[in-house]
Amino acid sequence: MPPHWTDFPDRVETFGDLFAILETFAYDLGNDLIDSGSCRKESDQSAYSVDLMGQGRFIPNPDRLSGWDALATIAEREFHRVPDLQTLRAIRGRASEILDVSISAVNGMTIVAVLEALVAADRAPVPSDDPLNEFLWLKVTQVEALFGISRGQVSKLADAVTFVTNGKTGNDRRINVLSVVRWSLNRLATSADTSDA
Repeated sequence: MPPHWTDFPDRVETFGDLFAILETFAYDLGNDLIDSGSCRKESDQSAYSVDLMGQGRFIPNPDRLSGWDALATIAEREFHRVPDLQTLRAIRGRASEILDVSISAVNGMTIVAVLEALVAADRAPVPSDDPLNEFLWLKVTQVEALFGISRGQVSKLADAVTFVTNGKTGNDRRINVLSVVRWSLNRLATSADTSDA
């Protein structure tokens, strides 16, 4: 069973456990479910602590949360923020795409293994002699014009990791055109199945 943030385990190693901890923490904060007994399991040996003042803050202990430093580096470099639920969701989606495995499979991987997969994919050589390479990554406005999808929907699908992105936001965001083609073909297939029924 995935951990709840109030469990305060002494080690966190899998991506799914970290996601569950941050997800339950965000949920309890948002729904005002935290009380004086919520932190009773916290100790000096816990993998993290929390600051419940203001918006609430997750404070990792990198010595007991394997891969946190590397995760923080990727989150800052690509998302310009500290690791949070949104960045973890985006990273998990990218790892799923890169490794061609399910979200649950990524959840079962260690945080370190997930990050290593992302770094390896970034370093993979791209053949420079293919004249079509320049068309692989499109601007949001180009996706909108080519596929007839509103700019807002393009951004929403990119944020949900339905569309593969370069991990950036705003004007620097690029969408992998093949992920848009895949989504479009899936919609066509779904529409065809509905009409045949």
